[in-house]
Formats: sequence, structure tokens, C-alpha cells
Amino acid sequence: MTALARACRLATQNSLPALRSLSTTSEYKVPGTKEFFDKNEILGRPMSPHLTIYKPQLTSMLSIMHRGTGVAYSVLVYGGAMLTLCPGGFSSYVHLAEQYAPGAGLMFAIKTVVVWPLVYHSLNGFRHLAWDMGKGFKIPEVYKSGWATFGVSLALSVLLVALI
Repeated sequence: MTALARACRLATQNSLPALRSLSTTSEYKVPGTKEFFDKNEILGRPMSPHLTIYKPQLTSMLSIMHRGTGVAYSVLVYGGAMLTLCPGGFSSYVHLAEQYAPGAGLMFAIKTVVVWPLVYHSLNGFRHLAWDMGKGFKIPEVYKSGWATFGVSLALSVLLVALI
């Protein structure tokens, strides 16, 4: 056996921790944890508080909407980029959509539904920036800014669609 192979073997034998110490559960660390989880399983309790037991609040709903609108627009941007790779390119799909365009009222509603998430996500992003600066953390201020963000995003969306 070469000196390098022997050194590598010794290094791996002494430096790897036991797999049991890498456990992500707490049953090895806190006495009584196994009994706690067994009791909760028998009683049919969830592992942690779940959304179904909480009363929806403005703050949690706005947070979920912020994440959802961010994901939705990411999908929309990447989907639009993928359409440029399809046969005919993006413009052929825009032309196809124009051929099947509904009446003006329904088109206005569809545009508003498409524009609102972007406006809401952008305005709520400014709200988060204010929080990053330490402003508006009191509960009344959080609710006031939440309702303001929601209302202004609706009004601005309708205004933008009317101008387009």
C-alpha cells in the first residue's frame, strides 16, 4: 500500500462522524421525544400547526399572495421565453390570440386579471423594502399598509388596463 493510499484511508476513517450523530430528528437529543411523537400520532395530531387550524388573517393572506404572484410571473416570463423557441416564434402566438379575442368588456377583465398580480407584487415589494428599513412594524400600521397595497394595486391595475 502506498503512503498516499494509507494517508487517505486514515483521513477518511478518523474524520467522518458517526451517521447516528447526523440524524435530523430530535429523538436522540431530547429524552422523551419519542413518547411525545407516539402520543401525538395516537391522538391524530399533525406534526406541526397546520394552515387548517388557523383563522385566515390579512397579513398571512397578503404574504401568500405575494409569493404566489411572484411564482406566477416567473412562470409567465419563462413561458413567454420558451414560446420564442417554438415554431413561428412569440409573435405567431400573439397573432393567434388576437384572432380569438373576445368582446371589449371580457378583454378588459382578462387584461386586468393578468396585470393585477404584477402591480400587486411590485407594490408589496415596496412595502417589504419599508420593513427592511424598520418602518411600519406595529400591527395597525401593518394592516393599514396591507389594505392600502391591496386597494391601490386594484385601482392602478384598472387604470393601466384602461390606458393600454
